[in-house]
Amino acid sequence: MLPLADFSAPCLDYRVRKLRCANLLKVFIAAQICGWDSLRRIELEIAADPLLQQEFGCAISASQLCRRIDDFPSCVLEALFHALLSRIHHHTVRQKKWPSAKLYAVDSTNLRLPQQLADWTYVTRSRSGVKVHTRLAILPDGNCFPDRIVPSTGNVSDYEGSDLLVVDPDATYLLDRGYVSYKRMDQWLERDCHFVLRINTHHLVKQVLEAYPTDASDPGLCRDAIVYLGGTFRWMEHPVRLVEFRDEKGRLYRIATSRFDLSAREIADLYRQRWQVELFFRWMKQHLKFAKLYSYKPQAVWNHILLAMIAYSLIFLLKMQTKANQTPWQLLRLIRVYAFRSWRGFLEAASKVPRGRTKGRQARKTPAPPLQPQHCDVALTKPSKRKRR
Repeated sequence: MLPLADFSAPCLDYRVRKLRCANLLKVFIAAQICGWDSLRRIELEIAADPLLQQEFGCAISASQLCRRIDDFPSCVLEALFHALLSRIHHHTVRQKKWPSAKLYAVDSTNLRLPQQLADWTYVTRSRSGVKVHTRLAILPDGNCFPDRIVPSTGNVSDYEGSDLLVVDPDATYLLDRGYVSYKRMDQWLERDCHFVLRINTHHLVKQVLEAYPTDASDPGLCRDAIVYLGGTFRWMEHPVRLVEFRDEKGRLYRIATSRFDLSAREIADLYRQRWQVELFFRWMKQHLKFAKLYSYKPQAVWNHILLAMIAYSLIFLLKMQTKANQTPWQLLRLIRVYAFRSWRGFLEAASKVPRGRTKGRQARKTPAPPLQPQHCDVALTKPSKRKRR
C-alpha cells in the first residue's frame, strides 16, 4: 500500500550499505503499526525474525536507526504523507463519502520534550515542546482523518498555525477559543472560508445588528443574533452571527460563525463535532508512538510526527479499501495480530460480523453474598473493619 517505489532517493543512499531510504521507511512505519516503542526494541524484533531481516535487507542496530532518523530529510516523509492523502481522497470520492460542503476541525496538540535534551524547543521556564497543528477532515459517516498537519515549536500560537490550515474556500472550519483573532476572522470572511468558532466570555459585542428569537422548545439556546465583535480599540470590520447555548451540565458556549444558512441548533450541533479532533489526538497518543519520541534532534522530531501520521493514514486507507466495520483501534489490533500471518486470514477477521448480542450483565434481585477469603498457607488475611453500604 505504500508507494515506496516513487520515493527512492539515490542521492540519499549514496555510500549507504545497509539502511537505504526505502528500508528505513519500512522499519519505522512497521515500528509504529506493530507498537515497537524504542529503537532497542526495533533492533531486537528484527534480529529475532529472519523474515524481517529478509524484508528490510539486513539486521539493523539501534545506533544505525538513530543516526539515520536524525538526518533523514523530512520533505520525503511529507511527500509520502501527501501521497497517502491523495489515495484517501480518491476512495472517499469514489465511495461517495466526501461531501460537497467540506467540514474540518482545526486544533493543535502539545508534545512535551525534556528541556536538557531539547533546549531548542524552549517555551517557558518549566516547559519545552513542539506543537502539531492539525486539520481533521470529518466525513458524514463519522470517520475522520488528518487532511493536513503543520508541526512547529511550542511557542507558535494556534492562530498563527491557522494561517496554513484555514485556506480552502467553501469549507466550514470548527475552531476552539485559541483561534480568536479579529484580523484573521475578517480575512476568512473575505475569502469565503466559513467558520464555527468558540469565543470567550470577555470578547465583547460592539454592536447588535439584528436579534432573532430562540426556539422556545429548545431551552438550551440562549441567544441568536448578528453582531459586530470587538471593544473600544479593536473590533471586526465584518458582522458575524453569535449563537449562545448551554450544554447538559449548564456550561455556556458562545459561538461566532459565518454560517447564516443554518439554524441555531444546527450551529450548536456542528460545533460539538469539533470534539473529534480531541479524540483523534488522544487516539494517537494512546495507540501509536506519538507522544514519546525516538530522538530529540529537530529533524528527528519532525520525522517522528510525520511517521505517526503516515501510520494512521495507512490504517484509515486500509479501513476504506477493505470496507471493514471495525473502529481504527480494532483494525490496528487486528493488524498487529495478523502482521506476520496470512493476508486472507486478516481479511476474514476484518470482515467478520458479530452474529448476535447478549443481554450483558443483569442486575440481581438479591445481592450476592460478600466473598469470604478462605484459609490457605501462602497468604496472610485479616478481616476488614470497613462497613459495607
